[in-house]
Amino acid sequence: MPALHRESTQGFLRVLELEAAQARDHSDAFDRIRAGDLQAILVRGVYAPAELARVVDRLERHDPPFLQTWFPEKFRSWFFGVNLNLAPPDLAGYFDAAAAFHAHLRELFAGAESPAERVGAVLAALDGGRPFVAPPGPRPGERYMFTTLRAHLEKGYIPPHFDNEQALRPSYAHLRGLVEAHMTSFVLTLEMAEAGGALEVFDLRCEPEDARMISIDGAPRPSLEGLRRVSFRVPAGDMIVLDSGRYLHQLLPVQGERKRWTACSFIARKRDGSANYCWG
Repeated sequence: MPALHRESTQGFLRVLELEAAQARDHSDAFDRIRAGDLQAILVRGVYAPAELARVVDRLERHDPPFLQTWFPEKFRSWFFGVNLNLAPPDLAGYFDAAAAFHAHLRELFAGAESPAERVGAVLAALDGGRPFVAPPGPRPGERYMFTTLRAHLEKGYIPPHFDNEQALRPSYAHLRGLVEAHMTSFVLTLEMAEAGGALEVFDLRCEPEDARMISIDGAPRPSLEGLRRVSFRVPAGDMIVLDSGRYLHQLLPVQGERKRWTACSFIARKRDGSANYCWG
């Protein structure tokens, strides 16, 4: 049976779909996203189901004992790790927590490569070998969390937002000086919800220089009326890379008792172009 590889237009999005082993055959994929020629990449088979069954079983038992933090209560979702958007402006305690998080992440994936290694390698292959790593912190030896592990409970959701707006938050003061303004993201599914929990992308675009806050209470929201939209439900072991800085998107409510487990990171290229930085 031939290996998976197809490129298609889904509504207003150009989507590349491939197997993880084919990533090196598409080393220009991130350049195409930056140029606006490609909006999403679906990477199949980043992890095998058996690998993730063990991982999810441990996550459900809170083993290893990751630091647990929360979205606002109405979103019915939480993290293992610290989402930089929700971190205090001075990042007090963040980098000590990041060191523990990376140790726990390696332990969680014992017997398999952790996302920092495996996902990082797949992403690098899609960008001509340019590394994808956690950014350095303000002091020697510090680094940000490469990702966070997210649990979305029944009715859990994330409202519409552009990722480019995140860099306007006070907690990004140091990171803003390290990276280009355009942000993308990856979502690696560890376990799907029984139903719902789709990533929905809207036909509404915002360039990095026009970034504005819309995901905080009281901020003006764009109208969704009449907008075209495309939805993705990504199976366990697969990953989607999205031009989430430019395109408005949301997570639709999870349905059913089973949690939606994912590893999610924002991505931006280092200002000198030599690497990409990923953080949760």
